[in-house]
Amino acid sequence: MTLDSLKENEQATIIAINNDGLALQLLSMGFILGEKIKLERIAPLNDPIIISSGNNYISIRKKDAQQITISKS
Repeated sequence: MTLDSLKENEQATIIAINNDGLALQLLSMGFILGEKIKLERIAPLNDPIIISSGNNYISIRKKDAQQITISKS
């Protein structure tokens, strides 16, 4: 399952980031493998989405969210 399939207010755990460049960017912002995340909001036109992890919030394009493998909690 990938991050783009979550609905608002659903939580999941990051299993893998299948793009090295994206992984580097997310890891530098504090998002790590095995960490719980929550989909906070989806923009009115369905792109981008806002996810949170702890006190960190990030806006991410759906195209990039498709590269993040998750496990629903």
